[in-house]
Amino acid sequence: MLLPAPGASGAAAAAPLAYITNQGSDSVSVVDVSAMRVLQTLAVGHSPAGVAVSAAARRAFVTNPDSRDVSVIDLDSRRVIATVPGGSGPVGIAVAPDGRRLYVADWYAGLLRVFDAASLQPVDAVPVGQAPAGVAVSADGARVYVAARDDDAVTVVDAHSLKRIARYAAGTHPFALGITPDGRRLLALNVLSDDVSVIDLADGRALARIAVGKAPYGVDFDAGGGRAFVTNQHAASVSVIDLQALRVTATWAACDYPEGIEVDGERVYVVSWMEDALCVHDAASGRRVGSVALGRNPRGFGRFLDRSASP
Repeated sequence: MLLPAPGASGAAAAAPLAYITNQGSDSVSVVDVSAMRVLQTLAVGHSPAGVAVSAAARRAFVTNPDSRDVSVIDLDSRRVIATVPGGSGPVGIAVAPDGRRLYVADWYAGLLRVFDAASLQPVDAVPVGQAPAGVAVSADGARVYVAARDDDAVTVVDAHSLKRIARYAAGTHPFALGITPDGRRLLALNVLSDDVSVIDLADGRALARIAVGKAPYGVDFDAGGGRAFVTNQHAASVSVIDLQALRVTATWAACDYPEGIEVDGERVYVVSWMEDALCVHDAASGRRVGSVALGRNPRGFGRFLDRSASP
């Protein structure tokens, strides 16, 4: 597909927890990232790739492209509580900030599938272009952005009318998307042109194309919104982008074939497809400070941290 035993209860775990999709072993590793240990491994569908953790919905949602479905994990019990059809090839996934809507990119059908996140009932399916991958939702929940990879574009969907309202040009084959913490800019990671498109969300204007490493895959931001961190699959590196200057200010050596990435305070968590590990870097220096073994070929494509977990 695309390359592209129960542990302690949630109340007993240290914050935050990571839910990492293991595409090669049909599972999700639940990791206590403070202790850097796997608490449990959950069986899901075939070849899980995308993940969206929603504290508001109290659920984590996982796309399984090869079984064409979405697994639903309850964050409190840390158990799979449902599996729902996800179309012909669910990949990217995101949840509205209020936890009410679930958005799934159907790669083969060219659709954004919309679900009620509580009942898991389908709401609509919106045409968004060829090979939709990454999905991002604005902070107010009003706009949904979808990377139409084979159209070299980002499709904008109105979350209320569920109609396509705009399309922004990107580089060659945008895959992952990220919205800056201030909500003003969208970053589209272009896996074939090895750069990042920075788009002003007020008018859809392209502000910059920033060269990074080969095959950029995942993106996240520091809490202040001053820096973006981008994994480069084929360069085994992380590019650090200054969002004011719109340029790369550092390139860190990373784990082999880095994919998903999230930032939490002073730590940057990077998922390694080839090392079967979650690697941890110091957010200031880029120094690798630890790792934990996962299942086979982990991806973590999306938001995998549950920051609501508490001791």
